[in-house]
Amino acid sequence: MKIIKIFINFILLSIFILLAAGAFIWFYKPEIITDYYQKEDYSRNLYEEARNFQLNNDYKTAYYTYNKISRKYKAYDVVLFQQALCAAAIEDEKTAIEKYKKLLKSYPDSQLTSLASYNLGQAFVRSKQEIHAEKQFLYTINNFPGTDFALGSFYYLGELNKSKNKELAAQYWLKYIALAPSGKFALNSYDGLQSLQHCFSDEDKKHAAIALFMQQEYKEALSYFNQLPEKEVWYYKAMCHKFMDNRNEARALLAKGIRCYLNNSFDRAKAEKAMLAYVELSNNAMEKSWSDILGWASTTRDFALFQKAQLTSLKKAKYLYEEIVKNYADGDFASESLWNLFWDEYDSGNYDKALKLAQKHILAYENTKASPAIHFWLGKTYEKKNSMRKAKDSYKTVLEKFPDSYYAFRAQGRLNALNGRVDTGWETDIQNILPVEEIKTEMPYSYEEITEKHGTQAAEMMRLGDYETAMLFIKDDPFLESWIKHYNGVITNSIVTARNGMNALTDKPDSRDPKWKLIYPVYYAEEINNNADYNNLDPILVLSLLKEESYFNSYAVSSSNAQGLMQILPGTARDIVRWKGFASHAANSLFIPEINIKLGTAYIGHTRDIFDGNMLFSVAAYNGGPGSVKKWLKALPHDDLDRFIENIPYSQTKNYVKKVFGSYWNYKRIYGFNS
Repeated sequence: MKIIKIFINFILLSIFILLAAGAFIWFYKPEIITDYYQKEDYSRNLYEEARNFQLNNDYKTAYYTYNKISRKYKAYDVVLFQQALCAAAIEDEKTAIEKYKKLLKSYPDSQLTSLASYNLGQAFVRSKQEIHAEKQFLYTINNFPGTDFALGSFYYLGELNKSKNKELAAQYWLKYIALAPSGKFALNSYDGLQSLQHCFSDEDKKHAAIALFMQQEYKEALSYFNQLPEKEVWYYKAMCHKFMDNRNEARALLAKGIRCYLNNSFDRAKAEKAMLAYVELSNNAMEKSWSDILGWASTTRDFALFQKAQLTSLKKAKYLYEEIVKNYADGDFASESLWNLFWDEYDSGNYDKALKLAQKHILAYENTKASPAIHFWLGKTYEKKNSMRKAKDSYKTVLEKFPDSYYAFRAQGRLNALNGRVDTGWETDIQNILPVEEIKTEMPYSYEEITEKHGTQAAEMMRLGDYETAMLFIKDDPFLESWIKHYNGVITNSIVTARNGMNALTDKPDSRDPKWKLIYPVYYAEEINNNADYNNLDPILVLSLLKEESYFNSYAVSSSNAQGLMQILPGTARDIVRWKGFASHAANSLFIPEINIKLGTAYIGHTRDIFDGNMLFSVAAYNGGPGSVKKWLKALPHDDLDRFIENIPYSQTKNYVKKVFGSYWNYKRIYGFNS
């Protein structure tokens, strides 16, 4: 009995050992997650290492480093893609083809498939496998229609067929030109058609001519447009003549086109460009030219009405705005026209009429360029009528719906006044100071949010700092795109991208949201602090002015030759040097940030002194000139400075003041600067 029990225990122990050994072998198989080689962090480390080799053009080492990454890695489709790129870079087309094929087969739902399919076609071309290449490009067109890769495939199919089937090659190239006249292969496709001596139909001529026009080959484009019915191509013919400096021919064609060929089916954007081009080329005064257009045009009239209205005083333009509001209420210019009609009544003291127009605007237009102004001035209208509760509600609406606008800055001031505090208006505080340590701009989303919005691979690439690859997965996200540009030092474009993204949002995020810092970054803090202190200026105001002048582009040059970060004219710079006794600077020194900020802050200090410390007038003078501001102060009432700003006759200066103080407001609310 004892022997039997020992035997049974031995059998059980053996089974246990075998099971444990099997489990050990199972868990330590290379293709299963292991303790070390296949941990997620290890795969990430390998990816980072491989990517560094790749960026340093060591493609062979990069390839083999990618090869060590586990097939279970969450972004293994990216690994295959990178391996294919590395193989192609060292002209190992066989391996590149193998990796692209594996990616397409194993990851059919990957966002890389369209690009991988296109790249695979190119790899077949490079390796002289023309039949496979043709099949692959057709596959790309059929499976990824509408993408840039499908368009590019048409070009390559033309190349592949030019020797064996000239007619088919021509059809592919014509297809490319028709779909992508501004594409990078448009001229190549046209040249290919020329080499085939293709006989162009009228439709072919039109597509070829438009492509040549888009590629700035105006003379050759015109040779085709001249063979086509004028009614169909007058716009392009006129613009060819304009760009070739044939002013008389261009002007005559534009006049005829606007008068005879514009209709409701005509492309509105082209119609507006045609009108602007006619006015530019006309020998008459601008107002007379717009009157001519209004006498001819039966469509796009609201654009012409609005342009003419901008050239004259509000009193004289009132009937033009009224026609826009009456006949084009759903157009692009109705909201702004209604605002102008409101302002005319308010400025004339007709507060009841102004009130009705403001209410009409609010009912008709929820979120337009004029909406913040309407809500703010509705609040001031209520103040005039002693309806303080309604005034407060209007100001609160501005702060809630349009928190980043100039009018939010002013709404907060009026709320302060109505709540028993002080409306400090445009006062600034020289005690402010910008933090000199680098202010890191956070990513606009957490990795979890990126995963939810754009997928696992996008989040993983962002985590690894491979932003170039991440952008292959990120679609229509201006804030991530802006952050990546910011990270790469593409500052101006980063700001514009984030600004446009924010403008598209109906509901604005909280001021602490990192998206705001993409629109209002802080640069040159030490230089600004030092020069602001020297000139007794608020560094936040200097930062705001600098941001609005150049978007931090130290090489910016305006149409009037204002240069650098603070957009200083060379003549003004020489004056400042003379006034302040600064050392003279060499040509192009205005593009050096330290010098530009030194001279720019000195000039703000100069305009501040002219206007007895009033920073509103100082900022206006920085843009419009001290002489102009003095003239406006004599001509315009300025007991209410809000009203004074709206009545500044130079629209550029009026908008400039709003932009600078709007930025001042945003820097303070986003970064918590106190003043």
